[in-house]
Amino acid sequence: MLTEERLNKILDLLNKQGRVKSKHLAEILSVSEVTIRNDLNILEKKGLLSRVHGGAVSMKGGYYYPHQTNYYPYLRKDYHNRPRIFDPHFQEQIALDKEEKKEIAKKAVSVVEKNDVIFVDSGSSTLFFVEELIKNPPFNLTIVTNSLYVINEVVQYNNVNLLVLGGLFQRSSLNFLDFEISPLIEKYCVNKIFLGANGMDESGLYSINIMEAKIKKEICNLSAQLFVLISSSKIFRKSLKLICNWKGNETIIVSEKAELYKDRLSALEKNQNIKII
Repeated sequence: MLTEERLNKILDLLNKQGRVKSKHLAEILSVSEVTIRNDLNILEKKGLLSRVHGGAVSMKGGYYYPHQTNYYPYLRKDYHNRPRIFDPHFQEQIALDKEEKKEIAKKAVSVVEKNDVIFVDSGSSTLFFVEELIKNPPFNLTIVTNSLYVINEVVQYNNVNLLVLGGLFQRSSLNFLDFEISPLIEKYCVNKIFLGANGMDESGLYSINIMEAKIKKEICNLSAQLFVLISSSKIFRKSLKLICNWKGNETIIVSEKAELYKDRLSALEKNQNIKII
């Protein structure tokens, strides 16, 4: 089998499965794992996949350029695709609870109204929310964000106003962090905030990142309506850092799977004066 043919086989498998193991590829393509690792390195340099321990994950829809279609003819039909940036670890996160996050996204979209100026946090749940929102956005909607994922999604649509907050670029989550984010958000008269979290319990909300926790705390202290999008796998789960205690003005948006915690959530809603939908 020629190298070009083998590379196309690897890409075909990646596009179908999302992830491949070097050992499995070596077996089905009848070559050594050393050869497979070299192949994966070639494809990674061309921006067509990302190496992970023991194999690779897909970057389908990611960066590729016209000259690459000379090597991989089957990509020609996708030449019109816009280049986008992908973090494979984030893509794996999106794959978790995917249908549940879509359900949460639809609920969240229902609270957005015409002329709203909303801040959208980084995270997989908020990205699903934005993808759903821009299908049929309310009149004169403005989205303020510090997330490169959200920027890449919204920038494709002319009927949504987009304001971008800068700061230190966080490569692990592809967002911009600024410890003085509150004045920036208030400057644009944001009236609704859509926030993601890595966990929640009777004490409050949690983040897996200390720096992000500090910035999210600043955001939670603002006077705008606060909506927290959280999947069932994070309900009554702690993470690395407490963002803040409940303030009594939060609306928590959950899916039907949250019924598993119905009694506990009802108690939380009553004791902390928050709203759960």
